[in-house]
Amino acid sequence: MIKMKIAIASKNPIKIRATEIVMKKIYDDFEIIPIQIESNVSHTPLTDGECLEGAMHRAKEAIKKTNADLGIGMEGGIAKRVSKHFLVGWCAVVDKNGDVAVGHGGGIEVPEIIVKKILEGKELGDVMDEITGIDSTKRKIGASGILTRGLINRQKAWEEILIHAMAKKLSPELYR
Repeated sequence: MIKMKIAIASKNPIKIRATEIVMKKIYDDFEIIPIQIESNVSHTPLTDGECLEGAMHRAKEAIKKTNADLGIGMEGGIAKRVSKHFLVGWCAVVDKNGDVAVGHGGGIEVPEIIVKKILEGKELGDVMDEITGIDSTKRKIGASGILTRGLINRQKAWEEILIHAMAKKLSPELYR
């Protein structure tokens, strides 16, 4: 059996670990190749569309730069829905044939004090560091972990979002 090569467009240990955990549930033999890819969108995207665009760009560039079997891009941000802002995350998975699968998650209402700072141009991770006094929250528990007091942390959220994106790969007969 040939080892599956999976490029994750991030050097963030949370996103890498989430990818490892999910892929262990799907593939027997694989290698994770972390590669830093810029999103080409805002540092904190403000719409679902911008998050998806960032995730797609990361996934496509990751596969192009590594020649992996799968490229994975993850992009988080906030999106306004029904007059409130929510924490959202999007994941794109691209294979060598260019087939794209996407999934998203999120739905935690973001407090107005945080939204205000993001709309002023600050990055979500920096705002969370500032509010909590914790350094590098996005490499640890993340905004989701802080807002839910650890009931769901950033890694678990990315695992779920990646699983959503992998549905098309897991059940391809239903997507034809």
